[in-house]
Amino acid sequence: MDINNLDSIWEYMLVLLGKDRPDTAVNLWFSDMKLISLTTDEAVFSTTTDIKRDIILSNFREEIAQNIAQIVGFTPKVLIYSSEHKEADLSHQNVEIFEKIEKGETNIDEVEDVVMPANYKTEFTFENFVVGESNKFAYAVATAVADKNYNDPKVIASNLYNPLFIYGPSGVGKTHLLYAITNQISKRFPDKKIIYVKGEEFTNQLIDAIQKKTTGQFRDKYRKVDVLLIDDIHFVAGRISTQEELFNTFNAVYEEHKQIILTSDRPPNEIKTLEERLRTRFLSGLLADISLPDYDLRLAILKQKSQQFNLSLSNQSLTYLAENINSSIRQLEGVIKKLGALQLLEDVGLDFERVRNSVKEFVQVKESDNEKMGEIITAVSQKYNITKEDILSSKRNKEIAMARHVCVYIARTITSLSQAQIGKALNRDRTTIVSSESVVKQEMQNDTSFAYEINDLIRSLQ
Repeated sequence: MDINNLDSIWEYMLVLLGKDRPDTAVNLWFSDMKLISLTTDEAVFSTTTDIKRDIILSNFREEIAQNIAQIVGFTPKVLIYSSEHKEADLSHQNVEIFEKIEKGETNIDEVEDVVMPANYKTEFTFENFVVGESNKFAYAVATAVADKNYNDPKVIASNLYNPLFIYGPSGVGKTHLLYAITNQISKRFPDKKIIYVKGEEFTNQLIDAIQKKTTGQFRDKYRKVDVLLIDDIHFVAGRISTQEELFNTFNAVYEEHKQIILTSDRPPNEIKTLEERLRTRFLSGLLADISLPDYDLRLAILKQKSQQFNLSLSNQSLTYLAENINSSIRQLEGVIKKLGALQLLEDVGLDFERVRNSVKEFVQVKESDNEKMGEIITAVSQKYNITKEDILSSKRNKEIAMARHVCVYIARTITSLSQAQIGKALNRDRTTIVSSESVVKQEMQNDTSFAYEINDLIRSLQ
């Protein structure tokens, strides 16, 4: 075997992968897979579909890494890209750059720019972002930032929507919007320097630069940009040196009227260990929240993802999934991917019973919805310092009425109770329940702190 030949290495790996499993399994998952790049840090593979990529990463990643180590004597990080959305084509760019590095024609900074995560997420666009009540404001401002004319000095100097701070719980689509912004600006203005980085990775790169005494290169990289996107900015909180560097980077980029977009799982004033000078700068821009998806949005996402994976799911199945999987968009995607894998493997239709039995791990094991309704009333009464009896009474003063509205909204979000059933639990008729839900939705759109308060209650109840 020629270990300098990638095809030869992969052929030997197929032999190792086939030792303890049938040929049909090896052919199913690995026949379309290729090793397209190998360094001491990373082994880059390509496969033909997103489903195959996800299943291989979930089930075989560690084994593949061990096999590589057995062959070449070191253990690189295993990366797998799908050609379904042209990811593999982008990863071939890495091969060219790694070759240049070996010949001394370029440096590692160029690699960092090419392998930014956004470059491999071209499938995330504004067109396939499903918009609902919980995310439509964040979607609107994200598209506005992406649609700005980055060649017009007047537009840039206005610092409109700068910085943009998008916040909300995990798995609601914040990162999707960052990728969509990146992809759209890259397409419209290919000459602009755009950097997308995770907050944790920003910290790791800074530590590495300090250790290698290359902080000058680090600063040049992040301060000479046209658009800087930092995902999960809350990871820098509590880290003194990172916050110092971020503060100086923020100022340098902002003063040059370059666009800054940040995301976090909470608004700036609730990131407890964030330095005040950073907090005030984040608050000086535009804040947009994304809350957990309501039933209508969950159903719309499931329909879109089903079409994307060519799944034929009945309305009964879609309704069941939307009602019972309500923690995040990421979980909805996980359900569709699993059902897609089942359909691919078994080549059979997915009837309702099969769907319900196949997603049990995604459906929370919980007490009955009636018991959950009692928990909601208790939690809301404690939150707003009123009694449960007041919520269930006929009293209509502002504080009690709003608490009652909140109970309705949360019940509609995290239980499968009908409007009539919720009305019965609160001693209200169905039309009142419809009105209550609308009141809370409107207030959440108008008041970001209220929206975060409600979503925090929902998280605690889930």
